Amino acid sequence: MLTDDILIMYLEDDLDRAYRIDCKMRSKVDIPWIKREEFRKVYEELLGAHLKGVPDMPLELAMQSVEEILSNESIRFNKEELKEKTNETKLT
Repeated sequence: MLTDDILIMYLEDDLDRAYRIDCKMRSKVDIPWIKREEFRKVYEELLGAHLKGVPDMPLELAMQSVEEILSNESIRFNKEELKEKTNETKLT
């Protein structure tokens, strides 16, 4: 992945692990899963943003931090996703 002027290389296994965390958290708050390839962009943006904020951080630590972000439901989902979930609940 190329983010502005930095190249971030990660293993597909790391992406898969993060995707499973994302799916688990979405299930926990009853929000539909996104496709793995759609999640790839989310994962890469999170990694890029994290590494830009702390440029000297080793990639392994950045990936661990991203996994912690993904598993924290209070900051994980945007207002539109949560609002959509609330509206679906009211309809049923």
